[in-house]
Amino acid sequence: MTTTIISQELFDETILENEECFDLTPAEALRETIDQFCQQLNKSPQTTMSTTTDNHNDGDDEAKVQQQQQSSIPIPAAMAHLTLSHPATPHGQMERTNRSNFQQWLSLLDDCVAADGVVALTMANDDTTVLVSHALSQLAAKFKFELQSNNNHTNDNDDELAVAGSTNSLSSLPYLILFQQSCSIYTLMSFLTTILQKHQQSAEGTISTTNESESTNIHNNISTQQQQLQLLHQVTQTLTSILTFSPKENVKCAMVRGELRDVFIVGLNRLVGLLFRFVGSNGAEEGNEDDDNGANSNATSLQTLERNILLDLLKLSISAVRGCEGGKVAFVQSTLEEEDVVSSSLSSCHTKRGGVQVIWTILANTSLNSNNNDNGMYNMEVMEATCQLLTTLCRYDDFRTPSTTSNNNGAAAAAGGVSTSSAHDHAMEFHRVGVERLLIKVAKDVLNDLLVEYGVDVDRDGDVCNEKDSSTTTDNCEEEEEEGCLAKKETLAAAVLTALRVLAVNDEIIQTMVALGVLPIVTKALRLGVTTARTDTTTTEDDGENSSSSTARSNLLRKHRLVAASLGLIRNLCGNDEIKTNLCLGSTDHSQSSSLISSTPSALPHLLRAMQLYPKISPIQEHACGTLAAMALRRPSNARAIIDEDGPRLIITAMKRHEENVSVQRQGALAVRNIVSRLLRDLDGGSGDNIASGNTTVEDARSAIRDRFGELGVEDVLRNIAGRHQGSVDEAYAALRDLGYSVALTKFSAEDLQGGNTNNNSSNAIGRTMMFGEKHNSNFRPVYEQSAGLNNAVDEAVSNFGA
Repeated sequence: MTTTIISQELFDETILENEECFDLTPAEALRETIDQFCQQLNKSPQTTMSTTTDNHNDGDDEAKVQQQQQSSIPIPAAMAHLTLSHPATPHGQMERTNRSNFQQWLSLLDDCVAADGVVALTMANDDTTVLVSHALSQLAAKFKFELQSNNNHTNDNDDELAVAGSTNSLSSLPYLILFQQSCSIYTLMSFLTTILQKHQQSAEGTISTTNESESTNIHNNISTQQQQLQLLHQVTQTLTSILTFSPKENVKCAMVRGELRDVFIVGLNRLVGLLFRFVGSNGAEEGNEDDDNGANSNATSLQTLERNILLDLLKLSISAVRGCEGGKVAFVQSTLEEEDVVSSSLSSCHTKRGGVQVIWTILANTSLNSNNNDNGMYNMEVMEATCQLLTTLCRYDDFRTPSTTSNNNGAAAAAGGVSTSSAHDHAMEFHRVGVERLLIKVAKDVLNDLLVEYGVDVDRDGDVCNEKDSSTTTDNCEEEEEEGCLAKKETLAAAVLTALRVLAVNDEIIQTMVALGVLPIVTKALRLGVTTARTDTTTTEDDGENSSSSTARSNLLRKHRLVAASLGLIRNLCGNDEIKTNLCLGSTDHSQSSSLISSTPSALPHLLRAMQLYPKISPIQEHACGTLAAMALRRPSNARAIIDEDGPRLIITAMKRHEENVSVQRQGALAVRNIVSRLLRDLDGGSGDNIASGNTTVEDARSAIRDRFGELGVEDVLRNIAGRHQGSVDEAYAALRDLGYSVALTKFSAEDLQGGNTNNNSSNAIGRTMMFGEKHNSNFRPVYEQSAGLNNAVDEAVSNFGA
């Protein structure tokens, strides 16, 4: 099936022809042309904006009107690559000039690649190198998504500008489609391969010089390598801007970027090879600042560039595999050159999975303890990006279907050829090489540094023993550098805890983490996030729009992420019954025979404190409710502790505040159900059977539990909030049932939903789903009775059949 592609030249000619033949204004001609092509493509756009305007002759106003029209008309896929503006307006002329330049940049890059995929680019030719570098930087700027704010508009057309500003994400769509149609992504992948080979050859031939010209040749070799690495740096950034998508971006842009990520799957093996070769620059030597030799100075600059490229490659890897299940599989299962692994001086793990080995090597060979502040900040950035990459590889986020792809890419359709989640398999791959041990070590070091930076000493019960005076510092660096270092450590701590969370997928991995000491680490992180955020929450609520308030909000955002990451990990750890009791009630009994028991204080008070401090943060409320639900499951003692700590009130408050968040509603309803059912079952002696009515003590206890939730308005929340979401209706039904409220499910047929049938006498009327044991068939006889005429009826049927 072929798709009709309309050229920009035909579109512009049609606009001018309609304007001249039908005596239309520029805005009317633009509208008429779009409608005309939509009809030819069997599309009937339904516009909601008026076609007339008083100031259509003004260039700026015309641009605003065209942008509003573009946002109000649903454009078919065959027209998404067009510049939908009038060619005679200043705005339209500028857009077409940019489009022409964009096509020239693509042609320039394509001309550098031969038919066999080899890049014919000579680094000695400065003019060509400059042009290629300029083309790459311009392409990156065109593809980068930026959500522009409209808060600075002060003219009288704020409403009009707001509509236009909301369509800024569409500005990159035509360029993305042109890039996709030209298959230029293969050109950029060719640049990766060729630069990789040239970099290796240059590094091997650096010392092959004569004594007379040794210094000059070394300088020339380093200069050539710098040009190559600078070009690789720009290619990497350009690919990152192409493949990165934002949840706030236009749906069409996100779809095109997803298709480009599917195409880039074939280049992931090259990307993994580049990552492994640049890992060595991560452990850069320190102390070269005193060298006076110019060659050494250039070598240091070259080394810095290599270190930055490693960070760029990690960011590109994250963008390439996010939202692409096929890309994740290709990254993990990639292979490394055996000679590279053998010749590497870095410690590595024994695995055939190239992606797993690269991540393990970075985590094992990156040190957070550095005397140089710049090296320390850089190492934290590398470690954070590595943890984010690991998290992305072990998380399923590709929800596309084959129908969402507009082209016929074969394997590129339907999640890059992978229709099932590989998150569990990837987590097991990392578990086999012992990544948890490396992550827990990093988390421990970072959290200890944070406690020292904050000057906070948290005792066994989670209380603050002492706190550092804000007027003093414990470091020799400047205040801004200290705050930047502190922010990096908090962000890294959240990234490491999130990586541990996605790895905790089964009981084997959870027990391994506990044996490595994850429980005191995660509880310490939760206490730290709750304790140090108390002043920040009050500051952001009291201050206005000033710099100090902005800084406080930035600090609070980092606390959000740290607390959410801690709760997410605790939630997964609660999959083990023994561990969740330890986390809920705490344990200081060293006489226990089980190795899972450790002297860990209860995390329940700090979990509930986090729900109080961050009532508006839905991820925190979701993880907290999910953790409470897991703690109460099969553990009546945990459920009783949650009630004693006023947990039900916080659960119901979270469900009321986040009415439209299905995840919060589901976890909240599940928490209510588990708490109530466990306590009631415990009162029944664990059997779950109805008790005798004469036992007033137990009946009073059951009524007290139900009244505790009823006073909070749980019935209204479960029926009218959680019950109206498809993703939480089952949990709401179970909670209402266990609370003793009258509840029934309702069944909707397809005819009811499509036709809106309201006739109660119709056979398709909406009806309640009958529960087991209810009498719903008046002709059904529960007791078998043999019919007197059964034998006669059988004989008659046999005789008729024989006849």
